[in-house]
Amino acid sequence: MTDRSPAVPPPALVVLNTRTPVRDGRTLVMRRPAAHELAPARPSPYLHGLDGVRAMAVALVVVYHVAPSWLPGGFLGVDVFFVLSGYLITDLLCTERHRTGRIALARFWIRRARRLLPALVTLLVTVTAVSALWRPERIDASGRDILSALTFTNNWWQISTDASYFASFGPPPLFQHLWTLGVEEQFYFAWPLVILTLLWLTGSRARSRFRVTVVLAGAVASLTAMALLHQPGEDASRVYFGTDTHAFGLLLGAALALAVPSARAWKHRWAPFACGAAGVLGWVVLGVLAGGVHSDSADLYPWGFAAAACAAGAVVLAAARAGSVFARVLGASWLRWIGRRSYGIYLWHLPLVALALPDGHTAAQAPLTALAAALLSLPAAAASYRWVEEPLRRPRPRNGHPRNGHQPARLPRAVVALAVPAVIVATWGLTTAGGGSSAADQIAAGERAVHSAETASPDASAHPHAKRITALGDSVMLASAPALEKRFPGIVIDAKVSRQLAAAPDLVQSLGQADRLNQILLIGLGTNGVGGRQDLEQIVRAAGHRTVVLVTVHGPVTWKDRVNSAIRQTAQAHSNVVVADWDRAIQGKDDLLADDGIHPGPTAAKIYAKTVAQSVKRK
Repeated sequence: MTDRSPAVPPPALVVLNTRTPVRDGRTLVMRRPAAHELAPARPSPYLHGLDGVRAMAVALVVVYHVAPSWLPGGFLGVDVFFVLSGYLITDLLCTERHRTGRIALARFWIRRARRLLPALVTLLVTVTAVSALWRPERIDASGRDILSALTFTNNWWQISTDASYFASFGPPPLFQHLWTLGVEEQFYFAWPLVILTLLWLTGSRARSRFRVTVVLAGAVASLTAMALLHQPGEDASRVYFGTDTHAFGLLLGAALALAVPSARAWKHRWAPFACGAAGVLGWVVLGVLAGGVHSDSADLYPWGFAAAACAAGAVVLAAARAGSVFARVLGASWLRWIGRRSYGIYLWHLPLVALALPDGHTAAQAPLTALAAALLSLPAAAASYRWVEEPLRRPRPRNGHPRNGHQPARLPRAVVALAVPAVIVATWGLTTAGGGSSAADQIAAGERAVHSAETASPDASAHPHAKRITALGDSVMLASAPALEKRFPGIVIDAKVSRQLAAAPDLVQSLGQADRLNQILLIGLGTNGVGGRQDLEQIVRAAGHRTVVLVTVHGPVTWKDRVNSAIRQTAQAHSNVVVADWDRAIQGKDDLLADDGIHPGPTAAKIYAKTVAQSVKRK
C-alpha cells in the first residue's frame, strides 16, 4: 500500500512501497519517483489456478439447479464466486494504487462493464427471442426482470416481488439467477470508493492490520444481518438475495487481498505446503457442505454460510499462489477452459433448463432433460466468449501491429446480422406476452384482492352474518384469495409467498394472544415443504376450542403425500379439526392450474373456495 508522504521526497529519504534504487556514492538509498516517472499500472500475472476455482464453483451451482437432490448445498458455489471476486477486485485496485499512486475509477468501471454487459445483453435478447417463439408463457410481460438485470438491481427486484429462490414449482424463472450479478456489480460500483477512502485514511503500511480489521468487521456485520433477518420456518430468499445480508463473502475476499496480496513472496519454506494443505481442506469443507446442507437447515443462517466463505477463502488464497502444487492442479488446461467461460456457463445454464422443462415440471422431476439442457451451456458460453465477449473486451491492433495503435473493439459482422432479428423478435415477445394466466399473475391478483379487502373492511365484524374465518396460507391461498373473499365475505386472509408450515404455530399463538383469531381457523400451508405432524399439533393446541380447517397440498412436489398424510392424521386425532381436500378436488383438472401445476387459475380458485366451504359446513 502507499503512504501519504509528499509526492517528491528528498533524495536520501527511504520510503516504503514504490521504490527506485539510486546509488549515492557507496550507499544505495530508495527514493519515491516523481509523478512523471511512475510506470503505468500493468495487470498482475495471470493466475491460472483461479480459473480452476471458477470451474469448480460453477459446477456446484449447475448441479444444484439440475438436480438439487444430488447436491442440496450446491448453491454455496455462489459464495465461492463472491469470495473470489472480492479478492481479485481488491487485489487489482491495491496493485494499481501501489504502482501509480492512484486508482482510475472511470477506467475500472468501464472494464467491468465490458466484462459483464456484452454476454448479459446477448443472453437476455437471445433467451427472450427463443421464449417468444417457443415458450411465451415463460416471459415476464412487464419486462422488469430484464430491466433489473441490465441495471444490476435484480436481487432487490426479486426481494420486492417476494420471489423465492428455494421453492421450486415447475420450471425455474428464466432470469432468476441474475440476482448474483446485482450483488457483485453493486459491490464493484461502491467498493473502489470505499477502498480509496480506507487507503487514504490508513496510508502507512503499519496500519494494514487496521484496514483488514475494518473490512472483516463489515463481513461480520453482513453475517449478523443475515442471522437477525432470517426467520426459521419462513422462506430465506430475502436474506439470500440481499446485498446487505450476502456481502460477507465479497468482504472476506477483500480482507484476504489486503492481508495477503497475490504478489507477496513466500516468507518460509513450509509456506507453499501449508497453503496447499489449507486449500485442500477448504475444498473438503465445501464438498461436505454442498453435499449435506439444505436451504432450510437450521444452522445455515449464518454459520453454514460463514463456514463456506472461510473455506472458499482458503481455496482462493492457495490457488492464487503461483507455482504451488495446489495452484498447478487447479490450473489444468481443461479446468482453465471451463473457468474462463464460467461466467457464460453461469448465465446460460438456467435459462436453457427453464426452456427445456415441460410445464409443471421441475428439474428434479426431469433430471435427464435438465442435464442435457445444462450441457448446452458449454457451447453457448464458448460461442459467446469467442464472438461477443473477447472482441469487445480486447481492442484489435491497427493494421495488425500494436505499434500502430488499436482500433475500437467491435463485433463480427455475422453476430451483428443475427442480433437485429433477435432484438425484433424479443421485443415482439415482450409486447405480446402475458395473458394473465401465469402463477405470478394469479398471485398478484390475489395480493391485490387481499389489500383491497384490508383497506375496505379491515375487521371481519363488518359482516356479522358470515362465518368469521381467519386464514393463514401461502401463495396457493393468495392465488385463491378473490374466490375466498367472494365465498366468505369478511374473511381475514394472511397469506404470504413461500410461507412454510413450520411458521404457522408461532403465527397462530401470536394472533391468539392478541385476540385476533376468529371462530374458524383456515390453514393452507405445506406447499413449500417445511413442516409436518408436529407443527400441525402445535397449531391445534394454539387454536384452543376453535374449528381448524386444514387444506391438503396439490402439485408436483415430492413431499405432498407426507404433508397430506400428516393433515389427515391430525384431523382423525381431534374432533375440532376438519380436512379441506384440495388435492382430491383438483385431481384431473390440472388444466385449470397455472403453468407450474400448483397455483390455481380463476376457475380452480373457485373450486378451492368451494372445497373450503364444504368443510366448514360439516362444522
